[in-house]
Amino acid sequence: MTAKTEELKPGKYVGQTLNQVRHGQGKYVYDNTFFTYDGSWVEGIKHGKGVLSMRDGGYYKGDFTNGEITGKGERFWAKGSIYVGEFDRGELSGKGEMKYADGRRYTGHWYDNMYEGKGTLHSGVGDIYTGHFHLHKRHGDGNQAWADGKSYEGGWVSDKPHGHGIMKYSDGSVYEGQFYHGLSKGQGSYTHVTGITYSGLWIQDEIPPEEFASGLAFVGSTEVEINHGESFSIELAVLHADGSVMEGDTGRSLNVQVGLLATLPGDKTTKIKSDTGVPGEEGSVSEGQMFETPFGEARIANLAEVTKKDTRWEEYEETREESTPNPRSDSETPSEDEEEKDGRPASRSGYEYIKLPAPAPTSSKRKTKCGHASWVNVVIPAYDPADISAASSAHELMEALDSDEEEGDMTEETKPKAKKKGKSSPAASRKERSATPEDKEKWKKEGPRAERDKDLLQYAAPGMYVIKVEDVTQPKFFDRTLPPIYMKVNVLRVKKSSTKYLIPKSAIPTPAPSKKSER
Repeated sequence: MTAKTEELKPGKYVGQTLNQVRHGQGKYVYDNTFFTYDGSWVEGIKHGKGVLSMRDGGYYKGDFTNGEITGKGERFWAKGSIYVGEFDRGELSGKGEMKYADGRRYTGHWYDNMYEGKGTLHSGVGDIYTGHFHLHKRHGDGNQAWADGKSYEGGWVSDKPHGHGIMKYSDGSVYEGQFYHGLSKGQGSYTHVTGITYSGLWIQDEIPPEEFASGLAFVGSTEVEINHGESFSIELAVLHADGSVMEGDTGRSLNVQVGLLATLPGDKTTKIKSDTGVPGEEGSVSEGQMFETPFGEARIANLAEVTKKDTRWEEYEETREESTPNPRSDSETPSEDEEEKDGRPASRSGYEYIKLPAPAPTSSKRKTKCGHASWVNVVIPAYDPADISAASSAHELMEALDSDEEEGDMTEETKPKAKKKGKSSPAASRKERSATPEDKEKWKKEGPRAERDKDLLQYAAPGMYVIKVEDVTQPKFFDRTLPPIYMKVNVLRVKKSSTKYLIPKSAIPTPAPSKKSER
């Protein structure tokens, strides 16, 4: 084998030969001068390692088999793209990585210069797909992650989600179900970023109009009547257009707002907080403290809850209803003679006050669950329970009591003695008339009724209140917001002479003696 060193010209070869045939290492310039090969030859054919250079600056460097680019190698294009991997007869086939000049990158399987099989495609701007390809397109099972945080995992057909898949949107919403050529179509479940969920039919990427919630509705009456100091509950449901409960509605954000429509004329008990921030103190109402309702403007009040309730009063009321055919209303006050006939002690010192629970702060927001939401055991406080500075001292609270009603409770220690029980007793009347202002002031501040009346000052004044519940879901569920709903709460006044929240001591069971005392 000899080597020739003649000048390189188009169509000429410089290198090793065998029997005057290119064999070994040599360089050949093709007739069109665009291609130049420098590498291994076997019997006149490119075979082994070599470099095929192009006049525009591109090249191939790698394996040649029987004159073809076959095997492993590196292909560089003049515009900057480069491929490293497997080739078959000059085509990109097998495993390899392509780095495009525009920043894209594909690593995986190829066939005839196209993505085929499993691979990973980087968009160059943050998008990444890992999965199966067919004819240079995403096809089969695969995961796509977009730069904005959106992602999809599932089936693909011709570069579009198709079949079953999970789409996670950049705002946190999630759809899982059927896709058809890139659109949600068929059965699917959607969880909105707010937590609202929908499961059912989808048509062309949309929920059918009849499947959307049409509104909110209170469960029960829209007009509630309670006594001053009593708690109540707000329960509501999310409805379909046909009036049925939308049980799939979960996570919708609702907000409740309370407003004062009217108070009882002449009522001197603590009012809701005015713009002065002091309970019971009147002041001008700023625009921000009012809101519109179907019943007129309402002055904003607060909402609180009671968590620790003394159940003895409710148990006593149930017992009275069972034992009395026509139980007396709370606003009626029995005379002392009637109390004796009923078997109750005539003296008001014979009552025990069932302490009203203190209102505690509660959230005005709730989320729906299976189409329902509720605020349980709520009250309208006289001031914001979280605002401790708004509370007055006991003496200041007592000054808010009406002075034109009965003068408190006269205990056995302070009440003037009379020969005969009852208000009509001449002896009692004389001694009450002769009582000093200090005596009367003491009677007003002592006894179970006085304790109750003081605690009632924690609650907003009797009157007509309005409850507004509105959909505050943000961002909106498919750009839809349900209209607000309203209910009235009529808070009835508890007279100071009433036995409301008072239980005769004779009706309170005596605790059983402990085993230790029995011994």
